[in-house]
Amino acid sequence: MTGPVGAEGRLRWFYTEIGKLDEVSTISSERWLLSFRSGGIEIRFEICTYPEIDPVFRRLTISVPSLWDAARRLEERGFAVSIHTGLISTDRRLGTLDPAGNRVDLKQEWPWAPL
Repeated sequence: MTGPVGAEGRLRWFYTEIGKLDEVSTISSERWLLSFRSGGIEIRFEICTYPEIDPVFRRLTISVPSLWDAARRLEERGFAVSIHTGLISTDRRLGTLDPAGNRVDLKQEWPWAPL
């Protein structure tokens, strides 16, 4: 994924505080890279002057402990959020754009719910 120059701090906040991912590396060379990881999944951002971002295509879904807490924290920081519900009570997602403009869904963990 890509992100605009100057969004590094906001991306760190979004993915570490909201997404509960670990920042694993920041590489400075000809390009800036930010990387976040959870388990075996890693998200990498190339920070560039003219990023190519499609705000319609959902890039990823991140599992969070509480949708309502995530929505409150995002709204406090000026993020627009939308709640989407499915056919069962545990099928809820929060849609938002990350600080780079990538569409991201947050899904609440329900350990007792059926798949």
